[in-house]
Amino acid sequence: MKKMIITTSILGLLCINSSFAFALNPNDNKEKEAFKQMLTEVLKENPEIIFDVMKKNNIEFISTITEASKSVRDEELNNQWKKDIKVQKKFISENRPTLGNANASNTIYIFSDFLCTYCQKSAQIVESFIQKHDDVKLVFKAYPKNEAGKLAMRWFYYLNQKDSKKAWQLHDTIFVHQQAFGASPLAVLKEIVRQQGFDAENIAKEVEKNKASLDAMIDQDLNEVKKYNIQGTPYMFINNLVLIGAQDLATLESALNFSKK
Repeated sequence: MKKMIITTSILGLLCINSSFAFALNPNDNKEKEAFKQMLTEVLKENPEIIFDVMKKNNIEFISTITEASKSVRDEELNNQWKKDIKVQKKFISENRPTLGNANASNTIYIFSDFLCTYCQKSAQIVESFIQKHDDVKLVFKAYPKNEAGKLAMRWFYYLNQKDSKKAWQLHDTIFVHQQAFGASPLAVLKEIVRQQGFDAENIAKEVEKNKASLDAMIDQDLNEVKKYNIQGTPYMFINNLVLIGAQDLATLESALNFSKK
């Protein structure tokens, strides 16, 4: 009988967000503490109760846990952003690949690596976000982890100086074929620009010819990585707010709105 009562109470607490299954005086702390102690004892003796609840109310249980997790994460982000917004951050944007309205009042700086799987997942979401917001522009910043990643950055930065649209096509195509790029970096880069209508061998020569200046730009980005203690990719700054890792559209929207306060 006691187990049935507690199980019913747990259903009320976890799955339908209602009051306890049996009435408790909300102002009686002793009553609440007694219930809490009894609940703890029963769960220790009968841990299978939780699994019964999950099985019988799978959708409601998952929904409740998901909402609770989101609420905690939102609170953590808001607390972090209150600190972020007080710290002014300055990044070099000259000659960096930029997407969106060049005169937009809001800027997302994204530090990315072409061999990072999370950057691959994030790229499409961020670009979609930019397309929906005429008041936001995206500025790409290099954070390669190895020589293959650095090679891709050189090609991306070089092509951006020739044709920004095709540079972003290169960016997207490298991510689409990330695994192949990791296996044969130069061959994949040449094939991409060849399909874009460029002389691939000539582009390769031009990138090599301008290697020093391209590497100087990458080094500037990496200096900012050290300056702002950036760890991992993708790493984004929406105005002054920090977002670490791949983000969904809702989180990007929340960050943008918060930064405008």
